[in-house]
Amino acid sequence: MLVTVVTVVTAALAVVMATSTQAALSTAPAQTWGVNGRVSAILPLPSGRVVVGGSFTAVVDGAGMTQFAATNVALFDPVTGRFDSSWRPSVNGSVNALATDGSRLFLGGAFTKVGGANRDKLAALTLGSGALETGWVGPQLDGPVDVMRLSAGALFLGGNWNTVTSAGTAYAQAKVAKLSAATGAFDRTFRPTANPTPTDVPPSGRVWALLVLGNGNVVLGGDFGDINGATATRRIAIVDPVTGAPLKGFQSKPNNGTSTATILDLATDGSTIYEAVAGGGGACTAVDAATGAVRWSWRSNGDMQSVRVVGSTVYCGGHFGGTASFGNQTRNKVAAVDGGSGAILPWAPVINSALGVWSMGSDTTRLYLGGDFTKAGGVAQQHFAMWVDGAAASVPGAPVLSGSVGDAVVHLSWQPPSSDGGSTILRYKVWRKPAGDTSYPNAALATVSSGTTYDDTTVTNGTAYTYRALAVNGVGSGPYSNEFTATPGTTAQSVPSAPSGLTATVGGTTVSLAWTAPALPGNPALTRYDIYRGTASGQRNLLTSVPAGTTTYSEALPPAGTTYFYAVRAVNTVGSSADSNEVSTAGSAAGVPGQPTLAATATSTAVDLTWTADGSGGTADKWVILRDNVQLARLTDPTARSYRDTTVVRGTTYTYKVRAVNAVGSSPNSNAVTVTVP
Repeated sequence: MLVTVVTVVTAALAVVMATSTQAALSTAPAQTWGVNGRVSAILPLPSGRVVVGGSFTAVVDGAGMTQFAATNVALFDPVTGRFDSSWRPSVNGSVNALATDGSRLFLGGAFTKVGGANRDKLAALTLGSGALETGWVGPQLDGPVDVMRLSAGALFLGGNWNTVTSAGTAYAQAKVAKLSAATGAFDRTFRPTANPTPTDVPPSGRVWALLVLGNGNVVLGGDFGDINGATATRRIAIVDPVTGAPLKGFQSKPNNGTSTATILDLATDGSTIYEAVAGGGGACTAVDAATGAVRWSWRSNGDMQSVRVVGSTVYCGGHFGGTASFGNQTRNKVAAVDGGSGAILPWAPVINSALGVWSMGSDTTRLYLGGDFTKAGGVAQQHFAMWVDGAAASVPGAPVLSGSVGDAVVHLSWQPPSSDGGSTILRYKVWRKPAGDTSYPNAALATVSSGTTYDDTTVTNGTAYTYRALAVNGVGSGPYSNEFTATPGTTAQSVPSAPSGLTATVGGTTVSLAWTAPALPGNPALTRYDIYRGTASGQRNLLTSVPAGTTTYSEALPPAGTTYFYAVRAVNTVGSSADSNEVSTAGSAAGVPGQPTLAATATSTAVDLTWTADGSGGTADKWVILRDNVQLARLTDPTARSYRDTTVVRGTTYTYKVRAVNAVGSSPNSNAVTVTVP
């Protein structure tokens, strides 16, 4: 069992005091929903639910199908495997850090508005509802927040700003700050100075990582050359929680071979501090919490971006991968190490994507990973994955049953449960009864070991039948599905199932909808599709109809400051289907950027990308680089027109694309450019 006792509840960095042995985690994660963009922070709550933050616009199922709009923060239920569609704060920029005091949820990131109100990089929400806490207003920062920690009524922040503006006064307090958790007031007595190293390119001083030790002292990690000019505080320092002055005794040591490299994340078990290290390939390093002496260190061939200690096991995540990629062993974006001995453990799920794992979290029975990936352990998981301790796995959820009829046949189909309980679904069982009967027979009508459909050909035309189904995994049988009643026959009638795969693509000043026809067309045939639109999620009115056979529709973007939400229904003479998935798009007078044009050249060590912007749409705020259809980098400089990918492997072929992004949306992807590294 995973057993974790946490002194404060925060995300992005973890102070974990645990007393268990390594969890029995399988290679494949549990089947759950995810999101459509990077997950940068994961915060398990005392309630058992989990908040995730990052850069995304929607909650999606395992196959990537949109379930509902969610902007950069969402609430996950690990029991059902679904996100909560009723909890939907609106945040207009990335959420990089999360913390809670039990009643409020604190957000840190690169946003400027929450719930339509001005909130500069910091905000507090009511945890239960997700509503903005209007009375909590933090200071203004001129750069993003990367990490936050709660301790003894104080909220400690780390990031990449130079100035803190509080009550109209600007203070030269760069990279790290302390606030009152109750009011958001800036604490001017806590004044550590994170100085950049002049030889770094560019010199930064950024505080990427922060944690609070059991004695209240604060550990800082990042790009900085020193804290307050003190010796032996390069990249990591322990400071006084009241003044921010570096404490003597703990000394920074080389953490990546002979280099003292940038620290992107920190965790501790009380006696040891674990570092996620970048630079020169990266490393996962353990140091003595009292002295800084290195206890063990495993180098990797890519940056280490997150670290989490659970019981006696340290989980190290990043963008390393391939043969001999972690301590000369083959690991792909995540590895497990025994915290005491430093021995690399055999747990080795394969995580795809170039940049891999950016965040981790855990509760008493589960490990969570977030990042840029779309597959984990060989199965589809969209940017978020959950592993369940084998001893805590449960039965799967209920499938969703539907169907249609024909001449002497009932065609059944079902949606898999949103959660497999942490154990792979092995088969489905289907029961049938005459529609008027009060109970089902003990024996199942059919057992389906492959797929999610079944044709019942042992029926009589004109007789009504009622069906139900359930899923079975290694733990046992889950709950029954909804019931479905059908009467087979040559003229039997039914409504169609819902259209699927609804998307909204913005081009210039137009939004174009597209969807997939229902899997079950109903009887008689479709006559039309009804398109619904509204200005609030779940609150839509009929906009227009298009004929059957048409699965697209376009209209003008909404006005600036307005968001439209869309869904589609399939209609025949019997009635309407259920709603499709919901999509949304925001309005702007300028529109989204036009499609860029990409070119690439390769050397033995790098691929150089260059592109030109299309002036037909709005101006780009940032650029997203894709490699093999997975995000490789996000450039926040709107004037950028080039990027060098140094994470390539000789003899490997890569396909690149780029797209432009602004507040309205994303351009179409550029032309694809395929190169082979010589």
